[in-house]
Amino acid sequence: MIKKVRKSRVSKEEILADFIFFFIPAFLSFLAIFFFDIHQNFYQAPYYPFTFILNDYWIYVGGALLGGLIGFFLIKLFIFGVREERV
Repeated sequence: MIKKVRKSRVSKEEILADFIFFFIPAFLSFLAIFFFDIHQNFYQAPYYPFTFILNDYWIYVGGALLGGLIGFFLIKLFIFGVREERV
């Protein structure tokens, strides 16, 4: 039997929470890609200026978007499971 999940409209707080749930994993994915890109600098004496392995900025953009989407999906799945468990 299919039951209705939502009975009310989407609130501004939920939109803000969804933005935060997307931004945090996207930012962490961006940082992970950045640290992977500059990790060889930590093995050499002069740490700055950084030398980069990845020369295309679309790797950063795509990785951050993909990480944000995957993280958003996992967070929403976890929240949905906790909400269902309480009921």
